Amino acid sequence: MRRLLVPAFLLPLLALAVATPLSTRSVSAAAPAAPTFNKDVLPILQRNCQECHRPGAIAPTSFVTYQDTRPYARAIAKAVVTRSMPPWFADPTVGHFKNEKVLSRAEIETISAWAEKGATEGDAKDKPKPVDFGDGWTIGKPDIVVTMPKDIEIPATGILDQSNVLVYAHFDKDVWVKAAEVRPGNPRTVHHMKAWIRPPNSTWMKDAPEGVMYNPPRGAAGFDGVGPQVAPVSATGYRPVQDILAKYNPGVEGQEFTTGNAAKFIAAGSDIVFEAHYTSTGKPEIDRSSVGIVLAAGPPQQRHLTTTAISARGFEIPAGDPNYEIKAETVVNENAKLVWIQPHMHYRGKDFELTVVYPSGKEEMVLRVPNYKFDWQVGYELAEPLDLPKGTKIKTVSHYDNSTGNKNNPDPTKVIRYGAQSWDEMNVSFVGILIDAKSNPARTFGSGRPAPPVLE
Repeated sequence: MRRLLVPAFLLPLLALAVATPLSTRSVSAAAPAAPTFNKDVLPILQRNCQECHRPGAIAPTSFVTYQDTRPYARAIAKAVVTRSMPPWFADPTVGHFKNEKVLSRAEIETISAWAEKGATEGDAKDKPKPVDFGDGWTIGKPDIVVTMPKDIEIPATGILDQSNVLVYAHFDKDVWVKAAEVRPGNPRTVHHMKAWIRPPNSTWMKDAPEGVMYNPPRGAAGFDGVGPQVAPVSATGYRPVQDILAKYNPGVEGQEFTTGNAAKFIAAGSDIVFEAHYTSTGKPEIDRSSVGIVLAAGPPQQRHLTTTAISARGFEIPAGDPNYEIKAETVVNENAKLVWIQPHMHYRGKDFELTVVYPSGKEEMVLRVPNYKFDWQVGYELAEPLDLPKGTKIKTVSHYDNSTGNKNNPDPTKVIRYGAQSWDEMNVSFVGILIDAKSNPARTFGSGRPAPPVLE
């Protein structure tokens, strides 16, 4: 069973559950009209909670069965009433999102009434059919699984630099991918991880041995210095590019790429590079992580890319500053569609906004996150693809709290600059975009080449 260090914002829920335990026996004295687990509560949990709260998933508690769930009834009720669970941090008045996890007033009242009136189990015949999570994969059973070829040894103590693990994936033909998921081999020590597609003939990681942690020379981390704009077209007529295949962190697991008849492209001869951030746990650990791939039926009309083109690096956050502002922007050079956004900051990150400015001058705020959480970084999937005509600007504004008022601040006495470690800071917007499948992805943003991918 997978276990993780509990994200900080979940601790109050667990503490309340411990402080106010409930028996796992049904309470037969409950009023007849009281909601029951099987008929009223379980369907809500299946739709909104079990993706994380199930055996082997990221949450520390399972809400699949009545026996597992009932001890946490009061804690669950408090969490949904205060809207701290399910974790969803977007401003509900800005944008619409396909993966929105916001309970209705009726759902909150149902869970609250269930906990208050005895948290009964109810009739077994009222139970909905269990959700099939595909042997632990949120994307269903993969067609291809690429796994690190050997165990990665993690020391018991100390700070581990973010590193890359090259895997010769042996893709013998061009493939299109409709879903992918990074699956940590040891979630206790995997803080977060990305699986990169390394195109054939790439110079990135060219000197790296397979299957071991390796740091490219400074300035070459995560970027093919030759530039994908000169990469040869594949045998099937599509241009390889270095792309994020899948990401893993609390808040992001499996991703699907089929919106707008799209898919990700992996050229024959490509490899996979796992960008891994490990943390020590107090005892020696090993990890052997994987990425699962579900193949599309054939070439799509549009290609899905995950880019870091909107980012800022040249900042200095003054010691003690409670509201430091960082802005970033890029320009869309070819027609595209925006489908997914994930803001990324560290412990001082406070809030985030993403706005598009169309060639006409019209501005539209697409996402506002007024209460950013480093320990649960949600990826926001737009309900409908947003057209980005050529010449559109994408702008972000973020604020940081480097003061003593930030209880998560590692050190409010220091000036903070860009860096990969959690006590440093970052300003990155991971965005999923759609472009014409035959176009050159390297020319989509900015000056005609993608921004160097960044370490988290």
